[in-house]
Amino acid sequence: MAEMNVPESGGKKKHAKKRSKKMSTRVDLTAMVDLGFLLITFFMLTTTFNKPQAMEVNMPEKDDVKDEDRTKIKESEALSIVLVENDVVYFYVGLENPMVDSTNFSKEGIRKIILGRQQEVEKASGNKDNLTVLIKAKNKAKYKNMVDILDEMAITGVKRYAILDFVKADSMIIYNTVGKAAGQK
Repeated sequence: MAEMNVPESGGKKKHAKKRSKKMSTRVDLTAMVDLGFLLITFFMLTTTFNKPQAMEVNMPEKDDVKDEDRTKIKESEALSIVLVENDVVYFYVGLENPMVDSTNFSKEGIRKIILGRQQEVEKASGNKDNLTVLIKAKNKAKYKNMVDILDEMAITGVKRYAILDFVKADSMIIYNTVGKAAGQK
């Protein structure tokens, strides 16, 4: 509570000038501090703490994998996605004369491509989970693009995907298809 401290004067003195008395005020903030701590405690106890959600990525245990231990996939069930600079995504199916095309990270872009490939694989093999996505990132690709493509794997429900190194053969495939098309324009 607020209170006024008034100095008591024992005797009256004569003054030539009459001065105004200055009163000092003191505000007791104990109740305000108590209320603050009660509110902090209340919100801490009633707030639910969200755990960050992370996508689990299984990494191989060793580099020495025998050919018979490697997973065999059909070329028609493999979708290669190549991440390059400027938020561009190149994709192609198979390795024999693949037709490379490019898209972006929108839901009408790479998500539509993945869902379309899932439907085609389901028609051919009867199971959309047979689709294997091979993700390759060029050195100049952004880390955000890799996170975005992994998010697309979770959103579209792709069960099998692999992160591979970008090799010279990938560069040649993209250049031979996209470079020739750009040169014809």
